Amino acid sequence: MARLCTLKDWLEAFSRKQEEDLQFLLDLLERPRVSVEISRELQNRLRQRRLFSSFFKKLTWHQLSLEELEWCERKMEEILRREEEIKTLLDRLLVLFGEPENS
Repeated sequence: MARLCTLKDWLEAFSRKQEEDLQFLLDLLERPRVSVEISRELQNRLRQRRLFSSFFKKLTWHQLSLEELEWCERKMEEILRREEEIKTLLDRLLVLFGEPENS
């Protein structure tokens, strides 16, 4: 029997996605290169992030215990901090590639 994806499942999956994106962006900042492949990879990563965000709205969390909900709260705070880091890296890449910084 298939089980529903819970908030906890989503947080774990999105956290892994963030780590992959952070590493990709850090590597790109370390060795900046502009190419069609890099552009496609960035577009793909942004598309995946939008899918994660849209899926978030449909999650079930009602079956989680109080302990799991507290874990989810801590994980969400971690994810929000990483999102700020990702935004900062993207802003730095835009500046590096000659685009005006979006505030």
